[in-house]
Amino acid sequence: MKQEPVGLFEKYFIIWFRIVTERIWTGDKRLRNTAIAIFAFGALNVFLLTGSIKDFFKLKEAAVYDIPSTLYGLTDKGEYEPIAEYYKFSRIPVRLEQLKPEENALSADNRHKVIQCFLSTEDNSFYSHNGIDLKGIARAFVVNIMAGRVKEGASTITQQVARLKFLSIERSIARKAREAWLAILLELVYPKDKILEVYLNEIPLGHGTIGVGAASRFYFRKEVQDVTWGEAAILASLTTRPTQFSPIVNPVSSLNKVRVVFRKLVENGRMSVADAEKEYAALDEYYTNLNRSPNDSAFSDRLNRFPYVTEYIRKNLIRSIGSGRLYNGGLKIYSTIQIRHQEEAEKALLPALQRQTIESNQRAFRNIDAFDDLYGSGYSLIADLYDLPDFKFRISRTERTFSSAYQEDLRDEVSALNLLVGDDYLGDLIDKNYTSQTTKDHLLPVEGSLIAIRPETGYITALVGGSGFRSDNQQIRPFQAFRQPGSAFKPILYAAAMDYSGKNPDPEKNVTPATLFADSPLQYLMEDGDEWAPENYSSEYSGFILLRKALEQSKNSVAVRVLEQVGLSHLMDSLRGLLQLPGRDIPYNFSVSLGSFELTPYELTRAYAALASGGKTVNPISVLYVEDNAGKIIKDFRKDFEDEDRKQIISKEAAFLITSMMRDVVEEGTGRGVLSYGLNRKAYGKTGTTNNFRDAWFVGYTPELVTSVWFGYDVGTISLGRGMTGGKLAAPVWGRFMARALDREPAIDFPWLSEVKVTKKTVCRMSGKLPSGQCHDLFEEYFIPQTAPKEVCNDHGSSWNVVESRPNLPSTPTVQTEKKKSEKIEKQPSSSKPPKRKKSVFSGDEEIDY
Repeated sequence: MKQEPVGLFEKYFIIWFRIVTERIWTGDKRLRNTAIAIFAFGALNVFLLTGSIKDFFKLKEAAVYDIPSTLYGLTDKGEYEPIAEYYKFSRIPVRLEQLKPEENALSADNRHKVIQCFLSTEDNSFYSHNGIDLKGIARAFVVNIMAGRVKEGASTITQQVARLKFLSIERSIARKAREAWLAILLELVYPKDKILEVYLNEIPLGHGTIGVGAASRFYFRKEVQDVTWGEAAILASLTTRPTQFSPIVNPVSSLNKVRVVFRKLVENGRMSVADAEKEYAALDEYYTNLNRSPNDSAFSDRLNRFPYVTEYIRKNLIRSIGSGRLYNGGLKIYSTIQIRHQEEAEKALLPALQRQTIESNQRAFRNIDAFDDLYGSGYSLIADLYDLPDFKFRISRTERTFSSAYQEDLRDEVSALNLLVGDDYLGDLIDKNYTSQTTKDHLLPVEGSLIAIRPETGYITALVGGSGFRSDNQQIRPFQAFRQPGSAFKPILYAAAMDYSGKNPDPEKNVTPATLFADSPLQYLMEDGDEWAPENYSSEYSGFILLRKALEQSKNSVAVRVLEQVGLSHLMDSLRGLLQLPGRDIPYNFSVSLGSFELTPYELTRAYAALASGGKTVNPISVLYVEDNAGKIIKDFRKDFEDEDRKQIISKEAAFLITSMMRDVVEEGTGRGVLSYGLNRKAYGKTGTTNNFRDAWFVGYTPELVTSVWFGYDVGTISLGRGMTGGKLAAPVWGRFMARALDREPAIDFPWLSEVKVTKKTVCRMSGKLPSGQCHDLFEEYFIPQTAPKEVCNDHGSSWNVVESRPNLPSTPTVQTEKKKSEKIEKQPSSSKPPKRKKSVFSGDEEIDY
């Protein structure tokens, strides 16, 4: 038995339906009532198929455009200047008021030539119909029936606006019905001029342009209000099939279509035949001088001064505000990038990478015919058995051989000969080949990274991610290249060790800049029975050496002994706090002291920024805030930045000590290359070079700026070449950038220096202890008060030797090799056949001749 519906709406609808039908079938006018009911239900069905109540609420969106967003950087004057645009399609909104009437009107209609061209070709009766042109529909129907195909459309400009704003390009009766319905609604809500304005700003005109403003700038390199009659006709000719009728892709088809536009202008009385012929003939110069690639697009024309910065910020903004809003919202994005810093970063790093590519001379794999030579016949058999496609190269072996030989051996000679001959055409071909295929294409490019951060604010002021931003080279290496820091990690280790000693003083284990360590070979027995033997770069050792001097000369053995003396477990919290590695941890082994684990340049720079800010963590930021098109702030990253805690990871005193030690690295140690470009302020930093010269680093800072520079191959096993150390490659680039970037900024001091509580003691340069009467080589050293030495030096005996010191550099320690009595020295195995030694995994980069 069928049950009655239980819902209130169902019951009400049934009752209403019964009442209506009862009224229709009662009385004398049953036939008329039935016809009215059928018509009403038919109209309701048509409305439900073509329209919706929601249509009334979304009409306001018709006048809202998707506008590109703009990225801003800071000038030297502190003013914001556009540096990039974000969009998928180029659109430059144009108001109808900008299209001024023609001063010399060729007809009674004196509207701007662009308006007249589009009205003539798309909808000549636009200002007289109500959204649907019934005459046009009838005319198009007859023309298409006679032609046997769709030759002429009947959509009015209003219908096209409805389709462009709200519908798809699907060809169906339902879509056309909705298009007509929405066109009627648009005509009821908006005046004609506004509808025309929306149309001119929404019509796609090819090569990634939307609207006449963007198309005019792309095709003619001028604003739309300044175009000629011929150029306006070209724009109007692109509405149906922009690719087919593009003057850049198909000049002949374009000219033919432009002729149709002029014929329409004549037919509609907007131009005389003579004027049309004159304006059409004037286009010859444009088409004759048109020398552009068919693949050109408005996307390649977009403002993009610093591609690596643009891409990095784009990725971050998509995560926070979404891609749709970024590309279409007309946002104004205010970044921390300083234009001068960014320009100097690219000038310093990119040429150095190009030079190093040639110097390192690592060739890419070029024997691409090896597979075909060795397995070509076998592949044919397998292809027959398993129905595989043919193995083909994109170009023939002959073409590849010629291209390679021409590029490497012949091109320079041909270019030189052409200078004597003076053939312009040949010269253009050679220049184009140089542009599209450089002489180093057969070499693996040396890549690199440069990132600069303000230590007090965390503002990222410059960012370079590699040797050049191209379709095949878009990795942002400051954030994506995980590489071993090598000796550049030592300042972080030493700072953590000195901080621990300051908080847990122990006269036997304190680590200070004047602590004496043995610089001698080390051997550790591994669990597998092998030995780990970390070595210095030159395999030479200095005996006993102060920690300050050990950092200056980048002694690996000393770094291991520091970790051994303090204990890795005591340093892990400080190291984790300085490096801030979410989702990753620091390996728990002694090789950490030599920078054995991988960090990105950004992570290493952020750790140095913590040292430069007095031991506090730094939270880098690249975008300050984002405004919408109306000037309202929709995302304020400054607030998020201020809400993040800056934790005091190590003491200001430890940060001060390691900073003073890195000053010696720059003045006397492996970082002297920093000074080659005349940096006019004190600098502090450390070089880094990994095993087999795979990576070259310099990371350092001034009170104003923290910067890292890295050189290396993307394939981490490839060497840069013997002797290619951080001091030789990275330090000069760092110095050039810092000297030029900070040239117009006043020198300042660290703001936290006044809060530092250290003591200065005169100590013996040989032992690091308080001097006795027999100590003649003395210098002043800084200490955390509770770690200051209390023991008097008694290491000289009666036969001490005075080491000559430099009076003008009293803080530079001198190396003595006399043994310290309390020092524990590892003994070498006494057996005639020593156990297998594991070669040093990492090399230091102590001072060498370069």
